[in-house]
Amino acid sequence: MSISIHIPFYNPNPQKKEGYRQLTRFDFLKENIDNLKKLSIKTNIFVHTHNNFLKSKIIDAEIINHKISDNDLNKGHLTWLSRTLMEKQKDDYKYFMYLEHDIKFSENNLKYFLKYEDDLNKKKFHLGFLIYEKNHNDKKNYSIHIGNKLEKYIKMNTQKFFLSDYENYCCFWIYNQKIFKKFIKTDWWSFKNKLTNFRHNYGITERSALGYHAMNINYFKATLLPSINEKPDPNCFIEHITNNYFNKFLEIETKNYNDIRGVCKFNIEDVFIDKQNQKHFKNNFFLINFKKNIFWKFRFLKRIFKK
Repeated sequence: MSISIHIPFYNPNPQKKEGYRQLTRFDFLKENIDNLKKLSIKTNIFVHTHNNFLKSKIIDAEIINHKISDNDLNKGHLTWLSRTLMEKQKDDYKYFMYLEHDIKFSENNLKYFLKYEDDLNKKKFHLGFLIYEKNHNDKKNYSIHIGNKLEKYIKMNTQKFFLSDYENYCCFWIYNQKIFKKFIKTDWWSFKNKLTNFRHNYGITERSALGYHAMNINYFKATLLPSINEKPDPNCFIEHITNNYFNKFLEIETKNYNDIRGVCKFNIEDVFIDKQNQKHFKNNFFLINFKKNIFWKFRFLKRIFKK
């Protein structure tokens, strides 16, 4: 069992320090790579960058230095340049992952993925993860990107799963070889078609991490988060180690904002709505997604009628 992990590393200002720990991007990258090399399966890591900064650094990964114009670099196209190599590797690994440099995927996350992936894949569901940051005042962890508590659930056998139907973007993706090979044959892979979750227009960088489970692709019926005692499985949580979002929107009342990516609104254990307000979902997933696609394509009409 083996995995190929590809990390884009945009580093225009190597000395700049970020987050509450005031570390450089290289510090976060190295910490993440050291963590990934502890995974219990054979792990090969490929870092895709745009300058010679990593040339003199010692890290347990293969460095690929891409020639890219300043214009494309600033737009975020570096995040797509890993795909040529990934495609060449399609027969060489069982799993493939695209990962941002400061998303700390752990052994517990891997066990969680392996625990659920077969059963969910058979039914064409995608397993969800929740990215979090630390609040160093109350010592609690808060979920990034979740602006509304999740209320809809389904049951498979005796297990309850909540639909992550508001925002399933989590800064990385991981697929087995079978699904990965399907992904690379699509126009979504080559950026000919644009990915979205119907909430807003994602940037070029974010779309590369949105992956094959973007809601407008319709390959997966839905992204699911397993419930254990009415809370998310504790192994679904992945730390954003830069931790630079939590304080970003303190000047506004974040509880009133549902559409800002990065608002840390809910404690990670409180992202599921109270049991009395939960809804057992039984509708046709593909029909719901089809309607969302139609409304998204003609969203300009809504703006016209508002005027």
